[in-house]
Amino acid sequence: MGFAGRLGERLTPRAWLAVVAVAFGVAQVLLVRDLPLGWDESIYASQDDPRRPALLFTAPRARGMPWIAAPLQAVTGSTVALRVYLAVLASVVLYLAYAVWLRVRPDASVPLAALGFGSLWITLFYAPSLMPNVPVALAGVLATGALLCAALRRGPSWLPWAGGAAVAAATLIRPGDVVPLVGALAVAVLLHPRWRRRAVSLLAPPVVGAVLGALPWVIEAQQRYDGLFARVRRAISTQSTGQRFVPDYELRALDGPLLCRPCNRATQPIPLTGLMWWVAGAALVAVAVWLVLRSRPRVGGSAEVAAVGFRGIPRSAVLLPAFVGGVLALPYLLLVGYAAPRFLLPAYALLALPAAQALRHLCLRPSGVVRPAVAGLVAVLLAGQLVVQYRQLTSIVAGSNPGRQHLVALAAAMARHGVSPPCMLIGSDAAPVAYVARCDAVRIKTNPGDEPFTLADLRAEATRQHVALVLRSGQARPSYAKGWKALPAKDLPHGWRVYVSRGS
Repeated sequence: MGFAGRLGERLTPRAWLAVVAVAFGVAQVLLVRDLPLGWDESIYASQDDPRRPALLFTAPRARGMPWIAAPLQAVTGSTVALRVYLAVLASVVLYLAYAVWLRVRPDASVPLAALGFGSLWITLFYAPSLMPNVPVALAGVLATGALLCAALRRGPSWLPWAGGAAVAAATLIRPGDVVPLVGALAVAVLLHPRWRRRAVSLLAPPVVGAVLGALPWVIEAQQRYDGLFARVRRAISTQSTGQRFVPDYELRALDGPLLCRPCNRATQPIPLTGLMWWVAGAALVAVAVWLVLRSRPRVGGSAEVAAVGFRGIPRSAVLLPAFVGGVLALPYLLLVGYAAPRFLLPAYALLALPAAQALRHLCLRPSGVVRPAVAGLVAVLLAGQLVVQYRQLTSIVAGSNPGRQHLVALAAAMARHGVSPPCMLIGSDAAPVAYVARCDAVRIKTNPGDEPFTLADLRAEATRQHVALVLRSGQARPSYAKGWKALPAKDLPHGWRVYVSRGS
């Protein structure tokens, strides 16, 4: 037996999970660290950055992501430093979230699930990004695992409240995604005969966590939007496209674009590689669920012993993540009329657990001995999946980088022409440019609850600071900017125009 074989025997599932977490962090730093901030990231990053004005923060957003960035921003405004900081955080949280599951599934399926989720191009792209989806996904894994451990009476007494803290963090970051998470956990507890008797103690941590995590959003709703329901209506209105029941949109966006809004079935084909791993993943989850449902329960002597499924794993350790993961996918598949690959990350993170359990089962004989041929085939397929995900990630990064670098070049060009702090930008694409330029960005006739700003305010600001209109080619110049000075097109990135107020 070679060194790799001996090492594989010596490493425990927990050690393998640590290896996966470290590799996850290294991959992020190597592949994504130099990418400039995107639109949403610029909004979040500006909120607590002492070097920049806070950009317009609309009704759907929550303060969790700005608070995550704040400790680093107190020290530096470097984008690379922020990427590395977020990569380290994501790696630590990946380990903690999946480590909880080792209490109910102490086998290789847990690090395999972490590898399956962490190696997706979507996960690697967004984990070092100042975006909410990966933190919410890992919080869901931790919260679901903590509730399961409490239900099976495995783990210390504080573990359920660690799950509650994860729910609180997810709510601070993205309140809308926590509603189906807590709802799915509640339904699972109430449907299970043994768990139902302890429903209050089992559900108290996630419910308390959700309530506490929602308080800042609710308080801000009262202060800026005349109440919670007014803010919810505003948030839904902002994100609505009027379409429903379009699950194929998520599939069409699986290999990009990063935001499919609007999605066009005529020009956005279903990607073959995406379709293949969706089908393979769904099949593995179905196999895992079928295997546990057909297995014979085994009753122990303790007061409450879970029914044991295949390979000695509690049935609920497969059924619960499959159920909760499926529920988390439904709102984005059926209720949102546009798509982004990142929307389904919370579902993927949980569904990876039953899928990995199915893979482990297929690779082992009933005696527990490895099936060499099957294990070899699975290893080849997993390696192929890793290659596909790597190529997709590098393609997405390469495709995103030029557009974001244009923002940096545009800000530099404006600075050379005198548009420098204090300054204000306006235009539909002004926000990400303003972040790089360290300017403010405004909109005229904003929605209720947003920072009010009128044409009179714009004219007044033009007498106090530099004001510039940022447009892409093809966008019409508004009437209020007809007399503004155009910056030379040769000094600007291709496809952009800038007009500076005469009063600046």
